[in-house]
Amino acid sequence: MASFDPKQVSVLINGVPLDDWADGADVIQAEYNADAGALTVGANGTSIFVASADDSGQVTLKIKQHSPNSKYLNALRVQQQSNLKTFTPLELNIRDLLNDDVVTASKGYFTTRPKYTRGAGHNPTEWVMVFETLNMNLEKGIGN
Repeated sequence: MASFDPKQVSVLINGVPLDDWADGADVIQAEYNADAGALTVGANGTSIFVASADDSGQVTLKIKQHSPNSKYLNALRVQQQSNLKTFTPLELNIRDLLNDDVVTASKGYFTTRPKYTRGAGHNPTEWVMVFETLNMNLEKGIGN
């Protein structure tokens, strides 16, 4: 039987740990922006596969309302927005310390601005970033 412990996942943005996750099954999400390639089939039925050179990706993080993690990310976002010339692109490192999955990404920027939502329940802040290069190494995991 496979095992997973969300407390055993390390997420770093520019070397700073993030760990104040909202509730839910998708608080850390990394995905490639493009498929690995495309297959084209000609009129005669033969085909060609063209690999994509696009290794860019998107990462979405959901942080608890009023978290120091959101304050840190917002300061980076404000810096990017106010002075792109001096902004240092984001570096991301995600490690599942129990199962050895690793996601790394470089040359990142914030895209979607966070929403401000308040009400009778908890409202996480969602941070969306894009990266020029995203690498994913998914392992078999413990217990498999």
